[in-house]
Amino acid sequence: MTNIENFAVPMLIPRTSRQQAKQFALEQPNRQKAEQVYFNTLAVCVVRDYLQWMGINTEPTAGDSWHQIPRLASDVADLPVTGLGRLECRPMREHQQTCVIPPEVWAERIGYVVVQILDSLKEANILGFIQSTQSPELSLSELEPIETLLTTLADLRVSSESSTSLVSLSQWLQGVFTENWQSITAIFAPGNLAYNFRNVPREDDAGVEGAKLIDLAMQFGSQTVVLLVALTPEADNIAVRVRLYPPDGEIYLPPNLRLALLSPEGDILGEVRSRRQDNYIQLPRFTGETGERFSIQVALETATIVETFVI
Repeated sequence: MTNIENFAVPMLIPRTSRQQAKQFALEQPNRQKAEQVYFNTLAVCVVRDYLQWMGINTEPTAGDSWHQIPRLASDVADLPVTGLGRLECRPMREHQQTCVIPPEVWAERIGYVVVQILDSLKEANILGFIQSTQSPELSLSELEPIETLLTTLADLRVSSESSTSLVSLSQWLQGVFTENWQSITAIFAPGNLAYNFRNVPREDDAGVEGAKLIDLAMQFGSQTVVLLVALTPEADNIAVRVRLYPPDGEIYLPPNLRLALLSPEGDILGEVRSRRQDNYIQLPRFTGETGERFSIQVALETATIVETFVI
């Protein structure tokens, strides 16, 4: 086994993190589940604090581990990294030699961070990182130094930014669509268009709509969806409506497809997820002024696409 002590990162666990973990644990139906949730929460808090010190923004409250029903139903310790995807933060106790990776977290993760919680519950060691696994138990010898996580996140950020071009919505209002954007009628056949839109709330005056086919390349295949952005001019600003549809010829979106509104800094301002048999999902309507920027993130499993717009 690699000398794990050589690259472990020691961390303090502040009182606020222990209090948060205790609060979540007290909601559980039995002692075993309470202990699981307690240590999962501590692991998430430790990784959140580490990434914050490294200047990397996270959104713990957007993760399943921060919501009561997913926390109760699953052994989950996810931490969304702003604009990139979700890390899984797996806890270990001092006496354990391997780390448990439950099957429900083998997908939709950009990687796994192993956190050793010391018996005092006031200190932890970040033992390392692995990008993928499909084993219920992870040996510490498989871990890479935590610096590998930072490199992985940096590469994902560069890849996301390089694949994103700025879309000018003011040009849409003049009837000019940028590359790969087109009218909704150009994407859907007339027969399917009526079905896909028959139950969708429409604006009284949509102004202009642009649509784009989004291909989410995942580890085991790909999934195509249609991103629709509708603009409605108002007195002092532009109202924006964003929706996702299944592609032409399909009825439903894949479950757990995520649609998010991001600030120019990459913070999540709003997010929705598809359920089983959703034929579309949409973000709450928002408004912006001329020159204002925002991004739309579409994510499924390990695949993430970001489109950036300027009004």
